[in-house]
Amino acid sequence: MNYTSMNLNTSVSCGSVPYFSLSIDERLSPELRAVLIFRITVNAVSCPFVILLNILVMVVVKTNRRLRTKSNVSLACLATTDLLVGLVVQPLQMVRHCFMLQGETDIICGWITSAVTFRCVMASLNHVTLLSTERYIAIKHSFAYENLVTEVRIIVASGLMWVAAIIPPIEDFWPANIRNVTKFAVIFVQLIFLAIVFYFNVSVYREVRRSERQIMANQVSLEAKEKLHKNKKAFYCTVIVVLAIFLCYFPANIIVVILISFMKDSIPINVIHIMYNLASLFPVLNSLFNPLIYAVRIKHFRVAFIQLLSKKTLTQAEQLERKVFGPRQIQVIATADGIEQEEGLRH
Repeated sequence: MNYTSMNLNTSVSCGSVPYFSLSIDERLSPELRAVLIFRITVNAVSCPFVILLNILVMVVVKTNRRLRTKSNVSLACLATTDLLVGLVVQPLQMVRHCFMLQGETDIICGWITSAVTFRCVMASLNHVTLLSTERYIAIKHSFAYENLVTEVRIIVASGLMWVAAIIPPIEDFWPANIRNVTKFAVIFVQLIFLAIVFYFNVSVYREVRRSERQIMANQVSLEAKEKLHKNKKAFYCTVIVVLAIFLCYFPANIIVVILISFMKDSIPINVIHIMYNLASLFPVLNSLFNPLIYAVRIKHFRVAFIQLLSKKTLTQAEQLERKVFGPRQIQVIATADGIEQEEGLRH
């Protein structure tokens, strides 16, 4: 392909960032080249782990009875999105950055990479709403939870999250006179989802704290304590996942805001390229962070991973897990025992 003929079309090309009109070949600096090589290396190293860990999450939730809870089914739905990042998004980004290093442009490559990445990002954010909604109903409306929330409904809701991520942003297939309306609608819906996530998590946190104070002040059954403990662990795992997603997506969003603002004219193009390519790496790596969070926060996930990867029995997997994470668990148990003793003295 004649590269000079693509000079004016680079804003939609494989090696470009939106809002730029100058070719990458003329703007590629040693610093930017180093950043692109770094991104290719990180994607190449992390991609197999993203695929492996998220497949493990899906398999153990499907096959392990202890892990087949409704909250874990929601995590498995998020894992499908993260799996697609490893299977599709990361390879496409590696190909795109290789083209950029060679000074080549490809409109098809750029369009596909941008479209797939954007939809996976939207799907991840939508699934955060699903996770928060499931936890909100489980803790705020615990009596209705068993009948209202089922595995089938969670999976259907996950499918609707994907529909919401795929259909509205397809601007090229909408008439020209309503494209701006669709853009506004997508942004508006995402703002609503963010507000829902914030409200649900704050409400659940207040409910958990209220339940803890109630248990401290009154004698409650052991079953109620165990139920609160399970809900609390699931809630904190959800909060960590939500925070990880926001922390990974926040830098990239800031860069996008800079790109569409008046500041882009005062910042050298190479600097913006470097900032964009570094910041946009974090949303991709979030697909690696999520299954690691599950393994760190949930013991049954750790045991199931060990059992599946090492082909050990359940007892052997639990023994190996205790050897690695035992001191931390002993400390937690000792702390819990201390709290129970303290409660006994108070009563």
